[in-house]
Amino acid sequence: MKIKQGIPPLLLIAILLATMAGCAPTPTPPLPTTPAEVPMAEPEGELQRVIEVKADELTFHYLRQSFWGEKEFSDYLANQTRFKADFKEDLEQSLAKNSVSASDYSFFFDSTTHSTVIRCDIHDAITSSSEGRYRARFEWLLHPLGLDFIDNHFQESERGLSWEGSINGVPSTITVELPTIDSSVYKAWEHPIGHCHAHAWWSEGVSK
Repeated sequence: MKIKQGIPPLLLIAILLATMAGCAPTPTPPLPTTPAEVPMAEPEGELQRVIEVKADELTFHYLRQSFWGEKEFSDYLANQTRFKADFKEDLEQSLAKNSVSASDYSFFFDSTTHSTVIRCDIHDAITSSSEGRYRARFEWLLHPLGLDFIDNHFQESERGLSWEGSINGVPSTITVELPTIDSSVYKAWEHPIGHCHAHAWWSEGVSK
């Protein structure tokens, strides 16, 4: 580049700087940073439920095991008295609507599985006749859960009725164990051994 005489020094310096700036390389934009991994949220609330009901003469032995998120289980473990009182109050209010009662409660808090295990006996849900015929009511069990033996397709067997599914988003298993009578299956509407929407019946000494 030719430089003409008579150009003031300051102007000359400005021209040189402008020329150098035009030749400077374009800066490379920084590479995007990898976003930090978001930790998975801890599961909360009731995660799974198991209910077992077993007929023994005129009494049902009831078991309910619930598996909880770590936070809920820790709260229940630290406040066992309140947990027991709240459970008994809720259950007995529900049972009273169907003229059924409960007794002999036992509670167990399993820290290994983060589960609570409740056992009790249910009374006034089974009646018998002098001919050895039994009839059991299950509204107290099914209605609070929104279930029905027939409409929800409970599995039928000679040992009773069972179901697996989701109740308000909670994976649940329900087993109703009834007396095994001559290997007769508890089928819907069958007699002398069978069931309807919320009842089951059986007779002792029935032969097929």
